[in-house]
Amino acid sequence: MAEKLTNEQQAAVDSRERSLLVSAAAGSGKTKVLVERLFSYVEREGANLDDFLIITYTRAAASELRGKIAKALTERMERDPGNYHLRQQILRVYRADIKTVDAFCTALLRENCHLLGEDARGHALRPDFRVLDENEAQVLRERVLARTLDDFYDHLTPGGTLLADTLGAGRDDSALEDLVLELHAKLQAQPYEDKWLDAQRAFWRAVPDKIEDTPYGKILLNEVRRKARHCKNLLQRAAQEMCANDALNQKYAPAFLDASYQLEALEGKTAEGWDAARGVTIAFPRLAAVKDSDGGEMKARMKSLWDNCKETVKGFAEIFSASSDEAVEDLRTMAPAMLALIDLTADFSRRYNEEKRRRNSADFSDQEHEAIRLLIGEDGAPTELARIVSARYREIMVDEYQDTNEVQNRIFDAISCKGENLFTVGDVKQSIYRFRLADPRIFLQHYNTWPPLEDAEEHDSAKLLLSRNFRSRKEVLDATNFIFCNILSEEMGELDYGADEMLRLGANYVESSACGAEFHLLDLPTQTGEQRVRASEAEAAFVADYISDMLTREFPIQDDKTKELRPVREEDIVILMRSPSTRLLDYRRALEARGLHCAADAGEDFFASMEIAVLLALLQVIDNPRQDVPLIAVLRSPLFGFTPDELAAIRARQRTGDFYDALLLSEDIHSVEFLSTLDALRNSAAHLSVRELLSEIYRRCNVLGIFGAMRRGAERKENLLAFLELSEDYARSGRQGLFDFVRTLREQLAEGEAGTMQTAHASTGVRIMSIHKSKGLEFPVVILSDLARRFSNMDFLSSVLVHPQLGLGPVCVDTQRHIQYPTVARQALERTLRREAKAEELRVLYVAMTRAKEKLVMVHTQANAKSRVADLLALSDCPVLPEAVDSGKCMGDWIMLPLLQRSEAASLRELAGQNGEGSFYADETPWTVRVHDGLSFVTPQQRPDDAPVDAAPPKDELPVDFAALSYRYPYAGQTAFPAKLTATQLKGRALDEEISENTALPPRLRSLCKPKFLAGETSLTGAERGTALHLVMQDLDFFCEASEQSVREQVEKLRAQRKLTDEQASAVDVRAIVRFLRSDLAARIRKNAQTVRREYRFSLLRPVRDFATLDADDAVLLQGVVDCFFEEDGELVVVDFKTDRIGRTQIEERAEYYRPQLEAYSMALMRVMGKKVREKVLYFFSVGEEKVL
Repeated sequence: MAEKLTNEQQAAVDSRERSLLVSAAAGSGKTKVLVERLFSYVEREGANLDDFLIITYTRAAASELRGKIAKALTERMERDPGNYHLRQQILRVYRADIKTVDAFCTALLRENCHLLGEDARGHALRPDFRVLDENEAQVLRERVLARTLDDFYDHLTPGGTLLADTLGAGRDDSALEDLVLELHAKLQAQPYEDKWLDAQRAFWRAVPDKIEDTPYGKILLNEVRRKARHCKNLLQRAAQEMCANDALNQKYAPAFLDASYQLEALEGKTAEGWDAARGVTIAFPRLAAVKDSDGGEMKARMKSLWDNCKETVKGFAEIFSASSDEAVEDLRTMAPAMLALIDLTADFSRRYNEEKRRRNSADFSDQEHEAIRLLIGEDGAPTELARIVSARYREIMVDEYQDTNEVQNRIFDAISCKGENLFTVGDVKQSIYRFRLADPRIFLQHYNTWPPLEDAEEHDSAKLLLSRNFRSRKEVLDATNFIFCNILSEEMGELDYGADEMLRLGANYVESSACGAEFHLLDLPTQTGEQRVRASEAEAAFVADYISDMLTREFPIQDDKTKELRPVREEDIVILMRSPSTRLLDYRRALEARGLHCAADAGEDFFASMEIAVLLALLQVIDNPRQDVPLIAVLRSPLFGFTPDELAAIRARQRTGDFYDALLLSEDIHSVEFLSTLDALRNSAAHLSVRELLSEIYRRCNVLGIFGAMRRGAERKENLLAFLELSEDYARSGRQGLFDFVRTLREQLAEGEAGTMQTAHASTGVRIMSIHKSKGLEFPVVILSDLARRFSNMDFLSSVLVHPQLGLGPVCVDTQRHIQYPTVARQALERTLRREAKAEELRVLYVAMTRAKEKLVMVHTQANAKSRVADLLALSDCPVLPEAVDSGKCMGDWIMLPLLQRSEAASLRELAGQNGEGSFYADETPWTVRVHDGLSFVTPQQRPDDAPVDAAPPKDELPVDFAALSYRYPYAGQTAFPAKLTATQLKGRALDEEISENTALPPRLRSLCKPKFLAGETSLTGAERGTALHLVMQDLDFFCEASEQSVREQVEKLRAQRKLTDEQASAVDVRAIVRFLRSDLAARIRKNAQTVRREYRFSLLRPVRDFATLDADDAVLLQGVVDCFFEEDGELVVVDFKTDRIGRTQIEERAEYYRPQLEAYSMALMRVMGKKVREKVLYFFSVGEEKVL
């Protein structure tokens, strides 16, 4: 008996003659709705299954959906066996267009590629074109790009020179290649690449005169306005709260109110323009002293809030580091390079397309873009072909619509009948594939603008919400709703999590009092290099202990079949992590140490296991033996056991051509036997199905016997039998042939869609997987760990950022001083991309929490947890302010921000030193919140064995140590760290490098301009002028008269002694030296003249732990040159001269930049001189000021 649909599900099934967006929350049965809607057409209106186009986003999903439709058809035929129309659908279900977007586009192109015409070189796409896999496409792109860059350098323009000298600079062309390939990849999400590039050209050719007139200036002003308002509200609310404490009200509150008024002024000035806002100064003075006894617990919280707002305001200085005119000038400086990059990318794209046409091939993005050319005319209207295609289908159904990009969306619009037959299903809260160019804004645009179905006019587009969850217990839903009601908003997450978005209970469960959500915080002391490794071990040990305890006390869960409670089993539990690869070994060790089974095997999935890899290689060889890599893999495998010497002897017979040709010439018995077996299998493949061929391989080669006799033999045999089942599934999908089977598997593996086959062994243990892989799955018990993983910054390191709406954001590079800094465009794009990335991380967290059916446990390991929880407590609220959510550094922060407001979180508040009472959030579904000492879970020693051995290997097993293939060098971190290190590498100047011979140095920007002696130039660069000034300071008489005449005489003397060249002497900044001689620092140096040392060179060995978080006892040779130091009152004062051209507002920033260098100098002098360093001084000649560190 089929389960009855809810009213909302039934409405989604029955709606007709309109475009309908179904926003289906996690576990709401969206696939069921899609299948029921399909059969409502078949049973009520006499439609056929192949009258519909059903789009999914992976081949695996398409295959799964086809299977569900076939199952639903079988159930209906059992209920109504005499229904002739249903019986007709048995064949049609395998002809139905249930496919991915690229599969639809491939079929469309093969039928209609003649309509595309020829390219500029006369090449056209023919119906038999080949779709390149990603590896082939990557190789082809690299080849075409190499030729494109050769022409680029041969016809170098001024803009091209700037591009190569700045953004594309490096030891080779790799930086420029990466820029072009990244921009080209991002262009694939644009329906019309040329139009997007033309729009970018138009901007960079005519940069507006005012920065506030650019989209970048508007974004940054809006960010300042938003953050200023956020801090203002926090400070004013805090001042009001402090009225209850006399001491704080007198000492803290006035400062809080003053800062809030200044922030309010800044908020208003942002509407007046860039320079107006830049002119506002906000002071955060040191707070007046308040005794702890007077301030109570509120004091620490207020101090933390003050510091948080202070840090936020510091960020404004970076935004407003340049005036409007200076910011515009930076953009115009980089404009020629941007135009060159746009032209270079367009040229590469054209050549790449031409090469693909010449080869009669296409990549995946080609198919979508060419489909747009076929389906949409230049006027933007559907073409005649689009109308013909649209007439084929009664309705277009799109699953996982939240993962659509703009190109795909245009295709769906073109083939839908005036927007009246497009049925889309998805959940924007589960859109987690932005890295695949998915754009959740498309879903959100419809979600925010289309009316609810019950309010929509006839034929108008509408939306329908499915919020009833049929997967999880009420405790899991309440926990998820609590977190996301408080942290997800349109400002920070692109969607408000309101009453419509909340998950509602739809599942029926037996009552159980043990299913409340749990949050466990593991507190570790301040991290050292050794303890950073232990954090993962501590968390793994805690999780393993928790699971062991659940199993021991027989934690009750509901059985899916009997609907009664039963004890939890290992296979009911999953450990979810953002990226488990780096922590998997620790978790496997911890589980196995407690006698638990781990379904994950050192990160290897089903297809990466040796036995399946060998079988897949053998199938490739049977299909085509002229493939060297699969052939040699088969020969070396345990099935045939060729030795390296035998392979070398075979290759020696014929050094050129395919290895198969050389094998045919071999006369040794081993080769003859292999060729005989291969010929027999190739003959069998001509008339056997893939399943039958595999059975023949298993029998002839004793596959099960050989692999079953190896270590973990039972598991290997299960994998081999599962591979047989996979071939049966392939045959049931209506496809035949060895070639198609092999090609399909290779494509799925290349796209990461093949996944892990479910075997008896794989399902009898605690599973460990990434959150992305868990999407679409459900588990009785979910343990969400690794919550302390910082959000990735990898996407923001490129010298040019790309955004689909905002365009390009480059850094500005000063080739004279070898420095780079962000332009306003770069800052705007980085902040926008970071906010979008965090919005996606919120959705990833939502996916993770909604995988749980009955029990959700969250584990967060935090170094120095007391300090971090105190910071979060100052921002904690229900709901959490969007800017506070934005300040979160990891998922654990997001969970704790609202959780700290719950009454159950007393242990977290106590950890932060907040023991007082207050009104806290509570509901009918309590949480369990615990704080643990993380070090109590760290094992004193690691197990040396990397993988357990099930049993001793049989005596006749081949003498091959397969474990050696997965060996990882335990000191890989040390190999990337130099044996010699200069203080300059910690930050400094060139003289340190001179005494460090072969120490690895960071790459310098190279120039493609003519050398100075050819260009007739004689002026010094900024760096060279700085060197000249340092040379003078080496020999300057500190007792000379502080006048320009006296200093010039000193310089002339050095030139006469040939210590300075004529150019250097002329370039010395005499006035800067005079200012120094009149400074207090110079007076101190003169006062202690007897102890002054200049240009002091040092070399000493220091532990590598002083410079990197490596768990090693190695020593590093530290070398450097100290500009000047002297002794004062028995202690040392270290002085470093800096010639950076900076303003006074930049002194603090540059001082922090040079702090590691000064600390290295101080450490060296203390070791060498045996005296304490009392002071570290930076003297900046450009502003004539000193900074004491």
